[in-house]
Amino acid sequence: MKKKQLFIFFSIFILLSTTGCDKFSFLEDYFPSLKKNKKEKVVQKENIKSGQNEPVKKETIVSAKPEAPLAKNVLVKMGDWTMTIEEFKEKTKGLKEVLPEYDENDPETKKLVLEELIRQQLLVEAAKKRGIDKKETVVAAIEEFKKTLLVRELAVEIAESIVVTDQEAKTFYDENQELFKEPDQWRIREILVDNEARAKELAVALLQGADFAQVARENSIAETASSGGDTGFVVEFEDPKIQNAVFTLEPGSASNVFKGDKGYYIVKLEEKKQGIMQNFEDVKEELKEGLVAMNQQQAIIDYVETLRSEANIEINEDLLK
Repeated sequence: MKKKQLFIFFSIFILLSTTGCDKFSFLEDYFPSLKKNKKEKVVQKENIKSGQNEPVKKETIVSAKPEAPLAKNVLVKMGDWTMTIEEFKEKTKGLKEVLPEYDENDPETKKLVLEELIRQQLLVEAAKKRGIDKKETVVAAIEEFKKTLLVRELAVEIAESIVVTDQEAKTFYDENQELFKEPDQWRIREILVDNEARAKELAVALLQGADFAQVARENSIAETASSGGDTGFVVEFEDPKIQNAVFTLEPGSASNVFKGDKGYYIVKLEEKKQGIMQNFEDVKEELKEGLVAMNQQQAIIDYVETLRSEANIEINEDLLK
């Protein structure tokens, strides 16, 4: 990415819909010489009307005293606005995250970024001259942003003191072991048909020694028919009736006929894998992070409830009806 493309992250686009004198007044904010030339032309025009053809005398320009040199840490000064090198670094430190190729040590790159910040400030000052900062919508938006920022910073202050020790994490682990156990898995075969009579006929055939997989291939209307009714290992069943039937079976045994959501079933439990406990050391760091987040949230909730209990809040509920 070329350095000039950094402008994408800083450029401000303004749509000007004004015409006539208003357009020139905008330019006069940036180019005072336009205002001076315009004034001179008006004076000359008035002199011609009054019969005074002598050229207008130009005012003597007195050179201003040279301004004091910038302080050591001031990067740029424009009127009353200044920006220190520390402020510049703070404004640009997030660029590396969104633009990996941004080189904060390259002087040319820093100049490009600084130029965009100066342009932004020029536009801010121009907006203030026009009174845009006093507009109701702008004032309201700034106030809402201020509220959001204050709430966020307060939440950060409340939450930053929350820590979870290894012992606290181990206590939670021991008291909630079901959360750290991998789920059981079942591998079954299923036969699905659309009427009870046919299902019972197939159940009889199975009792007489027919191969479950072969019966499923030849008779089942389920999607698993081509694989002999094999569903593979599953953690949970969409149909609770199938789940109830499976939970009563021992590996190698088949169920009676039962009605499920899609028709009449016979299921066989091929294999069951018992869920194993995850080792504490394997989950410790992730557990601590989760507990910190949970405790931070609770701390903020408790703080808000304390504030509410101490505040005098009156609500006119009739206005909510």
